[in-house]
Amino acid sequence: MRSIAIVFGYWNSIKYSINVLAGVVERFFFKEPIDLYLVSSEELLDFLSEIPNRYGKHFIYAQSILTAELPKNKELFMKATRLVRKYGGISVAGGPHPSGDPYGTILSLGFDYVVVGEAEETFKSFLFNYINDLTDLEPPTGVASLVNGKVKLRGKGFVQNLNEYLPFSLGYRLYNPIEISRGCPFACKYCQVSYVFGASQRHRDIDEVVKWSSHLLRIGIKDIRFITPNALGYGSRNNSVSLDSVEELLSALQQLRNRGGRVYLGTFPSEIRPEHICDEAAKMLRKYVNNKRVVIGAQTGSRKLLEFIHRGHTSEDVINAVQILRKYGFGVDVDYIFGLPGEDEEDIEETIKHMQKVIKLGGRIHAHVFMPLPGTPFAMSPPGKVPKKVLKVLNRFLGKGRVFGQWMHQERLANEIAKLRDEGIILLNSTRAKEVMRSSPRKT
Repeated sequence: MRSIAIVFGYWNSIKYSINVLAGVVERFFFKEPIDLYLVSSEELLDFLSEIPNRYGKHFIYAQSILTAELPKNKELFMKATRLVRKYGGISVAGGPHPSGDPYGTILSLGFDYVVVGEAEETFKSFLFNYINDLTDLEPPTGVASLVNGKVKLRGKGFVQNLNEYLPFSLGYRLYNPIEISRGCPFACKYCQVSYVFGASQRHRDIDEVVKWSSHLLRIGIKDIRFITPNALGYGSRNNSVSLDSVEELLSALQQLRNRGGRVYLGTFPSEIRPEHICDEAAKMLRKYVNNKRVVIGAQTGSRKLLEFIHRGHTSEDVINAVQILRKYGFGVDVDYIFGLPGEDEEDIEETIKHMQKVIKLGGRIHAHVFMPLPGTPFAMSPPGKVPKKVLKVLNRFLGKGRVFGQWMHQERLANEIAKLRDEGIILLNSTRAKEVMRSSPRKT
């Protein structure tokens, strides 16, 4: 039986996704002659040029892509997919950007296939077809490809039961925080999470979370962290809170703390929604977690803008959350996004006053800039920019340690993303894709 190579482009910003896919290979294809390679961006092109010497055309180049990295890496991806096609391999992309822009990922970046939505089940089916020489058949649900010069979309990948998949890869020793929840019912208009993972919340069972946390502790990883869009949403099926479920989870994890482990929840990568903070929740966190800081998302201090972007909470909820968390001894980092679509002078003034209240209460401001991300309702909006009035406030509190963030870098990125959209590298709908195909057709 011939050996097959899977070459993952692999670096820090996307490694969690690749670790999980390596877990798919480990669990479902352990008997297959598959060699898996993790290759840095600096080495990717040379590696893809050399891989045919050993595997011929029997290799897959797989790439997870974030929209924020596209300006930096688009040329790399284009060159990589051309090399793969030259040597007879196949290329497949997944992640937030390809899910939001399958047209551009195929027609502009040159990938043969795009995994749309959640990748585990789709990647498993895709790999099974490839191994069994079924590539001429209809690709599985959740895969987009080029058919007769047109991008054909075949639904969206979805994982019903997180327990069926490893949270990382044991065999390849690729570890990361444990994903305990997936899906977000709030569907904020600027955020890709709900549009990639859907509104249906699913949770890894407590026994499974404890099992994998214990494994991390056994191999010497003492800081146990979790991936979830809303830390206090664990166990809930909608936008409500089940503090009993959260406490049941944290209580079960107490055994790890007794063995020298440290449990982190409510800090990156598991922030908390402000309206879910109450005295009971803060008291519970104080009892069970090791983190001294908590991250909550405000995004804006404007009542009107909060409603427009579909945040699902009020500006007062944020102030209340900061007050409660501070009462129980937590430091608080509050996220704000500047330059949101529809932001006007009144919104700016409200946000400045709101930030000043947060700072007065002892919170810190984590400053962000709006970026138009594919797959979101705001994908076609202008890039964000920090208003001059806001910039003065940020600079005033920056030296006092009350503000942090990479807003200048994000402002540049937002403009670069919008430029790629205007140039037709990012294609957000089939009409625009057809225009690009007519001007520079790509063969199937």
